[in-house]
Amino acid sequence: MANEILTHQKVAREAAKMLVEEASVIKRVNTGRSEEFGQAIDGYKIGDTVDIGIPPVPVTFTGSSFANGGPAPDSKERKVRLTLTTQEHVALTFGAKEKALSITDFNKRFLKPAMQSLISKVQADLLRRWMLKTPHMLGTWGSVPTSRRTYAGARANLNRFLAPNDERTVMFTSDANLELAEANATLFHSKKEIEAEFDDGAVGSYAGLEFFENQSIPVHTNGAGANYAINGAGQTGAVLAVDTGTGAITAGSVIVIAGVNAVHPITGQDLGKPRSFVVTADFGGGAGNLQIRPAIVANTSTQRGNVTALPADGAAVTILGQPSESAPQNLFWQRNAIAAAFAPLPVLASCEGYTASIQGVSVRVMTFGDGKEDQEHTRVDVLYGEEIVREDHVGRITE
Repeated sequence: MANEILTHQKVAREAAKMLVEEASVIKRVNTGRSEEFGQAIDGYKIGDTVDIGIPPVPVTFTGSSFANGGPAPDSKERKVRLTLTTQEHVALTFGAKEKALSITDFNKRFLKPAMQSLISKVQADLLRRWMLKTPHMLGTWGSVPTSRRTYAGARANLNRFLAPNDERTVMFTSDANLELAEANATLFHSKKEIEAEFDDGAVGSYAGLEFFENQSIPVHTNGAGANYAINGAGQTGAVLAVDTGTGAITAGSVIVIAGVNAVHPITGQDLGKPRSFVVTADFGGGAGNLQIRPAIVANTSTQRGNVTALPADGAAVTILGQPSESAPQNLFWQRNAIAAAFAPLPVLASCEGYTASIQGVSVRVMTFGDGKEDQEHTRVDVLYGEEIVREDHVGRITE
């Protein structure tokens, strides 16, 4: 009877459920998928692409003429193409005795510890990937935030770029949590006090942000680069020519350019704050080209850009933070700013297994036997890809 209960289908569904319910990072990004996703008969593999649905950004028009006389923007979800880049698995080995366990005992003794390890690894990978693509940086390098004001700044940054005011998340370190709790003991309340359900790692809410303590917050190390300047006026796009400076600039470093401010995403008005960019590839130093994100787009009467002015020749490039030093990078975002896809993997020939999908997250459980040792080896796999689709709705709070 126990063998009838402990099926691959049961185990896979339990594993997928754990990933959805206990992975606080994954459940707070967009994992919605198009109908195309999941139709591959033989499953997916690394390098395949999938489309994921993202809610549209509303567009406004002035005057009584509908859409200013032109075609109305498509109000349907737009599709973002993701590449499945990473496969992670956790390995289990057990014998006939363990296989006879009920699903409850199996979950407690084998599956839950395995899934906790897998969740930790995947979430650490996702947070680091997002950090490397995030241009907005708040806080003081080398100093753990001790005031709610820093997190109010995160809210202000999201508001400034018109992020939806719901489903906003902060993932921060235990040190940051400790400092905030100590400084605001009577103000920063646990969600436990107001909700029957309490997510793992949730510690409170403030200014429309839900706070989660996470042990996998990425650490960024700046290169030694300094004293760089723009090499050539009027540059646009995701490649920025620089000169005069020295020292390496590491991927994930954040820069600002003198005289280049951010603009309101609808009106195009100067927001009075520098437009920040994240360097997306390591730069060895000296004169050359920086790879940056977002791409520089000119703000004109016919085109809504993201800067008040294009960089001037010789304009100073400032790297935020301290040269050659490391600092944890806490992250905040609005749910639909980040897309993730967890694709179904096939069960291989001569193996037994099952792939389960819950709320857009797929997990494969697959077993192959070792008759000589009277053991079965079981692996629990996830295959995923991710992308930040709205850079201005994601940010970092440095320590």
